[in-house]
Amino acid sequence: MKIFILSLLIFVQSFSQQVRKETGTLTGLVVDAETGQPIFGVNVIIMNTFLGSATNHEGKFTIKNIPPGKYKLRFSAIGYETKLIDLTMNPGEEIDLKISIKPTAYAVEPVLVTATRREQRLSEVPVSSTVVESDIISTRNNLQIDDVLRYVSGVNMIQYQVNIRGSSGYSRGTGTRVLLLFDGAPFLTGDAGEIIWEAIPVWQIERIEVIKGAGSALYGSNAIGGVINVITKETSQEKSIRFRTYLGVYDKPYYQQWRWSPRYRFYYGGFTSFNGTIGKIGTLIHLQRSIDEGYKQNQNYHRWNLFSKFKYNISPYSNVNLIFNYIRQKNETFFYWKNLSNALIPRDEDIGAMVSSERFNISAQYKEILTSKFFYIVRASFFRNKWSDNGTPQNKSTAGLTNFETQFNYQPNERHLLIFGADGSINIVKSTLFRSRNSHSIALYIQDEFKSSEKLNLTFGLRGDLYKLDTLKYTGQINPKFSAVYKLTQTSNLRLSFGTGFRAPAISEAFTSTTAAGVTVKPNPSLKPERAISFETGLRFIHLFAMIDLAVFWNHYWNLIEPVFDVDGKIFFKNVTEARIQGLEISANLFPLSPVNLSLGYTYLFPWDLSEKAILRYRPKHIFYANANAGYKLFTIGADFRFISKYERIDELLKIIVPDAEERVPIYVVDARVGFNFSKLKILFNINNLLQYNYVEIVGNLAPIRNLNLSIEYEL
Repeated sequence: MKIFILSLLIFVQSFSQQVRKETGTLTGLVVDAETGQPIFGVNVIIMNTFLGSATNHEGKFTIKNIPPGKYKLRFSAIGYETKLIDLTMNPGEEIDLKISIKPTAYAVEPVLVTATRREQRLSEVPVSSTVVESDIISTRNNLQIDDVLRYVSGVNMIQYQVNIRGSSGYSRGTGTRVLLLFDGAPFLTGDAGEIIWEAIPVWQIERIEVIKGAGSALYGSNAIGGVINVITKETSQEKSIRFRTYLGVYDKPYYQQWRWSPRYRFYYGGFTSFNGTIGKIGTLIHLQRSIDEGYKQNQNYHRWNLFSKFKYNISPYSNVNLIFNYIRQKNETFFYWKNLSNALIPRDEDIGAMVSSERFNISAQYKEILTSKFFYIVRASFFRNKWSDNGTPQNKSTAGLTNFETQFNYQPNERHLLIFGADGSINIVKSTLFRSRNSHSIALYIQDEFKSSEKLNLTFGLRGDLYKLDTLKYTGQINPKFSAVYKLTQTSNLRLSFGTGFRAPAISEAFTSTTAAGVTVKPNPSLKPERAISFETGLRFIHLFAMIDLAVFWNHYWNLIEPVFDVDGKIFFKNVTEARIQGLEISANLFPLSPVNLSLGYTYLFPWDLSEKAILRYRPKHIFYANANAGYKLFTIGADFRFISKYERIDELLKIIVPDAEERVPIYVVDARVGFNFSKLKILFNINNLLQYNYVEIVGNLAPIRNLNLSIEYEL
C-alpha cells in the first residue's frame, strides 16, 4: 500500500510538472484610473479556474502555469469597481498587462470563503452571510471579537456566548452551537467546547465571515447553529511596524448605592506588531498587553497575547502557512450579583475568586495547485487549554485538542466544481471536574456545485461523521445539504437552501462533577447528540447605492441539551428540548452620499419550545441594529445603536439561586466615536453605552456601564 501511494504521488507530481511546461505566464501592473498610482491588494482571478494572485505594494502581480486557452480575468479591490477583461494564452507565452480600475464610493461586493469552502462573491453565496471588514473593527476600537459580533445582523451575544438566529440559549462556559474557525481551523477548547474570545488578536483581523444556519454538512459538529470564520491579515512583502496604545475609563455607576469603589476604574493596554518579509518568509508578529480594573468588584484581568504568522512560498503554485497563538492571563471571577441593590458586588463567598489560564494554538497549512482545475489543502491544528482556580478544593483542567483535515477542489468542466475531503479530531482532557477523558472523530464530505444554466446554480452536499466521546457509544450522523441560487441580475439573486445539523455533547456536559457559586452539578454520561433541520429562502440585491438582503428561515431541533434540576436538587445536563425557531431577517448597507454609509439589520424570531409549549429561554423575539459612519478628509465620525427585546423566559433554576433574577429589561445601547486619520497616525475616541443604560445580558450580571476610551496608533 505504501509503495502504491508513493507511486501515485510521484505520478501526480510528474504529470503536473509536464503540464506546467506547456503553460504560460501572466504579469501585470494595476493602477488607479484617476491618479495613475499603483494599487496594493487587488485580487486578480482567472475565472473558472483556481489560478489567481494579488498585487504587491508596487501594484504588480504574477500568475504562472496558465494552460493554453481563452479566459476572463477579474480585477477586484475594496473601494474600486470590479473589472473584467478577456485573455488568450498560447503555449509557453508570456503576457504583460497594464490595467487601470476606477475608484468608487459605492457598495463594494465582499468575497467570502466560508459558506462553501471556496472563494465566492456575496451575490453567489447560497446562504445568509455577513462580512465584517477590518476597518469597521479598527474604528470601533473593539478590544475583543465578541464586541464586534454584537453589531452583526441576526447575532445576539448572551454575555460571552454567541447566539445566531436563536440557535443557542445560555449555559455558562459549556458548549457552543456555533463553530468558530480561526483562519479556517476549528478554535474551540477540548474540555468545555467553548470559545475563548480574548485569545483572538482582534487588531490583526482582516475580516470576519458569519454564516447563518446549520453548517454541519460541511463543518460537522458544533456548526448546528452557524459558522464564524476569523481571517487574519496576510503577511506583507513590505516591512512595517505598528504601535497602538489605548486608555479607557468607566463612568461612575448611575445609582449612588451601586458605587462600590471610591475612584474611577480604568482599562488600558496596547500592542506592537511587525509585518514584512524576512528572507523568503512572510512574517507577522503581534505582542499585546491588556489590563482591566473592572467596573464590577472582583472582575479585573491582566493579560498577555502573542500572535505570529509565517508564510513561505515553496513555488508559484505551493505554499506553507504556520500560525502560533498564545494567551496568558489572570482574571477575577464575577458569577452574579449579591442583589439588585448591590448590582456590582458579588456574593461575599465569591470575593477573591480567581482563575489563572494559559492557552496556545498552533496550526499549519500546506496548499498546492496541481493544475488550473485542481488543488488541495492539508491542514492540522493543536489547541492546548490549561486553567486553574483558587477555590477550595481547587479546580483545574488541561485539554489538548488536535484537528486535521485534507480538502480537494476539482473543476472537471465549467459546469461542475467538486469539493471533497476528510477531517478528524483527537481530544485528551485531564481535569478535576471531569477526571481523565478523551474523544475522537472522523468525517468524510463531498459537495458538487452544478451550473445548471447561466442563471441557475445548484449545490449538492453530503457529510458523514463518526464520533466517540469517552465511555459513550459511537454516534454517527449523515448530513445532506442542497441549495439553489437564481441570478436575477449580475449582482442580485434569489436563493434557497436546506440542510441538517448535529452537535455532539461536550465533555463538560456529559461528565462535569463540581460545586460552584452555590450550585452542584453532576454528570450524565447518557447524553445524545443534538440534531437539526434548517431551511432558508432569501433575496439579495446589490446596487451602486445599496446592498439589501431579505431572508425567511425555519429551523427544527431535537434533543437540545439543557441544564435541569434533578430530584436531589443537583443540576445535570439532559436532552430535554424539541424546538422550532422560525423568523425573518432583513439587512441593508446604504450609501446615500459618498462620505456617508448606513447599515441596518432587523431579525424577528419565534423560538418555540415544543416540549414545554412555551417560548425558548434566553431568546429575544426582536433584534435591531443601526450603524452610521461618515468621513471628510482626515475626519471620521460614527455611531451604533442596538435594540434587543426582553427575554420572555429565563432558566427557572437561576430564579432559585440568583437574587432578583427576574430583573431584566429590553436592551437599548448607543455607542459613538470620532477619529482622525493622518498618513501614519490614527487617533480614535469612543464612548460606549453613551446613554448610561442599565441592562443585563444574563441574569445577575449588569452589562458594561458607560465607558470612554482613547486609542492612538502609529505605523513606521
